[in-house]
Amino acid sequence: MDILFVHGNYPAQFRHLVERLGQAPGQRVVFLTARADAANTPLPGVAIRTYQCHRQANPGTHHYLRSTEDAVLQGQAVLRAVHGLLEEGFRPRVVVTHAGSGIGLFLKDLLTSAVHVGYFEWYFRPETALHLLERFDLDSQFLVGMRNLPILQELEVCDVAVVPTTWQKSQFPMAYQGKLQVIFDGIDQHFFHPEPADSAIRHQNLVLTNRDTKETHIIPADAPVLSYATRGMEPLRGFPEFMQVAATLLADHPDLHVVIAGADRCAYSYRAPTHNGSWKKHTLAKLGHLPGRDRLHFTGLLSYPDYRHLLWRSTLHCYFTRPYVTSWSMFEAAACGARLAANRSAATTGIAAEHTVLWVDLDNHAELLKGLRTGLMDRRPKARLLPGYELSTCLKSWEHLVNKALSS
Repeated sequence: MDILFVHGNYPAQFRHLVERLGQAPGQRVVFLTARADAANTPLPGVAIRTYQCHRQANPGTHHYLRSTEDAVLQGQAVLRAVHGLLEEGFRPRVVVTHAGSGIGLFLKDLLTSAVHVGYFEWYFRPETALHLLERFDLDSQFLVGMRNLPILQELEVCDVAVVPTTWQKSQFPMAYQGKLQVIFDGIDQHFFHPEPADSAIRHQNLVLTNRDTKETHIIPADAPVLSYATRGMEPLRGFPEFMQVAATLLADHPDLHVVIAGADRCAYSYRAPTHNGSWKKHTLAKLGHLPGRDRLHFTGLLSYPDYRHLLWRSTLHCYFTRPYVTSWSMFEAAACGARLAANRSAATTGIAAEHTVLWVDLDNHAELLKGLRTGLMDRRPKARLLPGYELSTCLKSWEHLVNKALSS
């Protein structure tokens, strides 16, 4: 059986599912992506192909509709690439697309007999979209609302719709919630697991290496560690609030080391007002002279083994977010049994056992500082991932979903 995956990124949320299917006998799997460098990270049994838009959205298009025009261009680019695959004899029986950006808009028209599974992440609502923009006026609300047009169309034309969490499903209109099935991506607990009892991590210096620059950071074995991990340093993930509290804690605790793992970029929300949009540079400049600056480590992106060591070693690990798509990092931290601090919201509850998380208020600086200080001083219970998020369960759910769709 031929199976097609389509995602602008690679391998992203489809990694584990693609690996499983690519190694199954009697199946041909193609991963179609916009990432030109995808072939540098091959997966066993998976053929990688790319697509590219022939142009960008016209600057003269009404700004409410530029995202829609871009979605149409994405859909056309995918259609051309899939047509090429058909000419080569590839006949997908199942197509799985990352929905929302337009890549699945027209596939059902070309692949009429294939089962089309759309993977949906988000539906934009004013009460959550306001965290993505610096100024959320009426014009911004209209613009963000119109971003739902291709999402709704992809949701309409797909045969089966999947969303990773109940929280994300709740964002979609009630008229479509019956079509959306909740299946999480899956946490590989063969890798993300609590620190083994015989581990020596806590008795050695922690050495963390920037994945890109190869710069190393050494944290003494006996030092308490406050950690924070993020794709991008930005307001959506509580980075400015974390930095303000971390600065005070560094000054008050001369042996404390603060580790920030992630890229100096905005992945989702708005750019900083100075320093070419860098929230890292903007926040450091705003803080001014920072006692303990030598104990503040910006490690950049880490390898998975280094990242896991950081979660094991941290005295307290922070995951902050405004109401939006919950990062994998919270699930991974809970799976690793990190001592976890998080701000309570619909995006963060229901992931780890309630009593194993230190819940804090991101909007109250005094209370946030008090909470993290307490979390560093006491020996908190280790976070525990709730059942249902483990990879084996999620892959079984995907298998059941696809088999049921094929037989219907």
